[in-house]
Amino acid sequence: MKKLLVAFIIALFIFSLVNASSLKKPEWRKGDFWKYEMETIGGKNKSIISTTIIGKEDVTINNITYHCIVSKNNFSGEIRVQYLDEESLAIVKEIIYNNGAKEKIYNPLSSLIQYPVFIGKKWETNTDWKNTTITIFFECIGKKDITTKAGKFSCYVIRANYSFNGTISPYFYQVIYVSGRAGNIVRVEYYGNMEGNETLVEYIELVSFRYSAGIKHDNLIIYGIVIGGIIISLLALYKQLGVKKKLL
Repeated sequence: MKKLLVAFIIALFIFSLVNASSLKKPEWRKGDFWKYEMETIGGKNKSIISTTIIGKEDVTINNITYHCIVSKNNFSGEIRVQYLDEESLAIVKEIIYNNGAKEKIYNPLSSLIQYPVFIGKKWETNTDWKNTTITIFFECIGKKDITTKAGKFSCYVIRANYSFNGTISPYFYQVIYVSGRAGNIVRVEYYGNMEGNETLVEYIELVSFRYSAGIKHDNLIIYGIVIGGIIISLLALYKQLGVKKKLL
């Protein structure tokens, strides 16, 4: 009986640790949206960035069919419709609407956040900027609670370093905060290295959102708290049974 009780306690404890130690891929659905403000330190104006999930669509490229989540992104009036591989959330293609429509195919696929995210995980991706290929190196460096206009979030913290022409830039890096409850990034900080001083020069912050699977995430947190209570109760019971046996 005691062995069974101990095994049950260990199983519950391991289950709670596994669920708390990584950030799983979000479950985006039609109608979910995230609205951000971007502000340059010392600047007077704020830019609005928004992302809305508008549906799903299959995309075939080079005889490979991807089941995609389709998002509509608005950055200060420029519209980008992105097709994201449902499995990895990497960009398969995007259509940019700015004085006409321009289609861009990503080969290989490009992903900013590679799930699951956990402390110590490293990955990289390539992107094009002004006819130059840039490699971005990511590393999850910890967890932190972040408060934005959209609320307070428990986040995984990711640092992004940029490599131009094979050399990591010592002058610029990003810190990205990702939340399971929001199902997306809640804050991005841009730092510049000015004469050896790391200075925050710009940031993007979540101001409102709708993430339908976030309710499920909150329920998991409550479930984790309940599991923790059960573990403590069972440990107390196990100790009590041991004391009673000694008395007998």
